Amino acid sequence: MNRLFAEETARQAKPGALVWIHDYNLWMVPAFLRPLRPDLKLAFFHHTAFPSSDIFNILPWRRDVIGSLMQCDYVGFHIPRYVENFVDAVRSYAPVTIRSTVPCAPRFLTFGCALGVESMTTHIQMGDRTIGLGAHPVGTDVALIEGIVREPQVLDQVEAIRDYLDGVTGIVSIERLDYVKGTLEKLRAFERLLELHPEHIGKVTLLNIITPAAPGMEIYESLRVELDRTIGRINGRFSTLNWVPVRYFYRSIPFEEVVAHYAACDIAWIAPLRDGLNLVAKEFVATKSALGATGVLILSEFAGAAVELHGALLTNPYDANSMTAVLHQALTMGEEERAYRIGRLSLIVEEHDVARWGTDFIGEATRGGRLHEVDAADDAVRAA
Repeated sequence: MNRLFAEETARQAKPGALVWIHDYNLWMVPAFLRPLRPDLKLAFFHHTAFPSSDIFNILPWRRDVIGSLMQCDYVGFHIPRYVENFVDAVRSYAPVTIRSTVPCAPRFLTFGCALGVESMTTHIQMGDRTIGLGAHPVGTDVALIEGIVREPQVLDQVEAIRDYLDGVTGIVSIERLDYVKGTLEKLRAFERLLELHPEHIGKVTLLNIITPAAPGMEIYESLRVELDRTIGRINGRFSTLNWVPVRYFYRSIPFEEVVAHYAACDIAWIAPLRDGLNLVAKEFVATKSALGATGVLILSEFAGAAVELHGALLTNPYDANSMTAVLHQALTMGEEERAYRIGRLSLIVEEHDVARWGTDFIGEATRGGRLHEVDAADDAVRAA
């Protein structure tokens, strides 16, 4: 399949064109495309988390993958940690020279976050090839969300959700059915919150929206059964005649309705065990910004967005005490701090939206071989 993509691209691309290849499904395209069209500039973007080398190297075909990606002129990832993981994987494949690095701060967190690194490699050399590397967190469509929140039917949905909550603090949690999303860990932390802080009983509701897995993915069936059991236990223990702690929706819902939930709830709780980035976090922030409202974003340290979104409350989904403590912190946070945090987050999300992501990536990919060219010119000057 990758060969077919490469052959069709070779037929379609103009001389010297930039070819932008997306995600691990097409890892092998550069290996097939480079011999067919050596004139092309090849750029690759990895949408998922690139694992550490000791995990990546488990793959029997790791040499094929690395060899293919090294045919690119530029390879991009969401965050610096994934760049460094890739460099380590390449180092275990063949001798590599680090040509240039840049500090990660202030754009990205460096300390106090599980995925933080202090500096990032921007150019590596293998043999006579120089490959550019970069971190480009995908942005969300801020303008689209600003338009959605003004639609009359969406405003009606927001009011309907608020009427249901009836003054209770709403926590929105949206993810697909997947072990890696940490849904069970969140539910157990929420149950623990109600045990340790009974003052929240009757005053907070978790709106848990789960998108079903693709048809035929039977591996997730046991997870769904466990989710049903856990939610039933929590609601059975703590519900009153006028209040249910967990509202559970197991279905896909339109994006407009998703935005309505962002608008109506005070807290977004996103705690995956691992996530390449996580756009739900950015959508929540963009919605609050569009409304001029405050809110609190709780984000797993193991989501790529955690190193970019300064102002989020970071939590460790593997640590039950951390999950409960951070949720309690969000529920008891003062309005001044909430406003400061969401304001900081809004500036980041609005400045680095999806259009900026595309523009920045293409700009860097176009300049991917510049270091090698400049070095060659410098060598010529010194020789003269």
